[in-house]
Amino acid sequence: MQRAIPLAVLALCSGFAAQGVLAQAQQGQAGGAEAAAEAFMQKLDADGSGGISLEEATAPQMEQFKQNDADGDGFITPDEASAAFAEQVPPEMMEAMKERGMPNPGKTFVENLDQDGDGKVSLEEFEQPTKESFAAMDTNDDGIADAEEASAYFEQMQAQMQERMQQMQQQMQQQQQAPAQ
Repeated sequence: MQRAIPLAVLALCSGFAAQGVLAQAQQGQAGGAEAAAEAFMQKLDADGSGGISLEEATAPQMEQFKQNDADGDGFITPDEASAAFAEQVPPEMMEAMKERGMPNPGKTFVENLDQDGDGKVSLEEFEQPTKESFAAMDTNDDGIADAEEASAYFEQMQAQMQERMQQMQQQMQQQQQAPAQ
């Protein structure tokens, strides 16, 4: 089953330079993919080889996981994920989410990543989106994502985000235009 991963998950486990792409996509700007690919390469190419290995791509995940696993038991619970999200998001945004009836971000985070259904997220589950993204990025399957592959991946990501944002805007317009019942 494919799961939709909300922005809360991106905020909690962004291993790639997705934020640059998302910001550019939200503003409808060109060049976001190229900038994100460059940032991705600069941030994660630890050995300076000009390419990113899966190990380099997942390395930031361990530190992020440790930060989110507040009790150090090797799992992130909905409460831990909610606390981590609240630390990264302005309080007024959290309040607006509650007012709009949006689901608890910690619960959503766990629901999206918890593959074995135990109600918590292991490191393996936490790294899975990055591993999947890396596999999609490494189009020649050589185990290294180079700048060209990264740029193409982030272009695709930017296009998908723009499409989703347009769909959301259309839905909001339809809801606003619908007569109150």
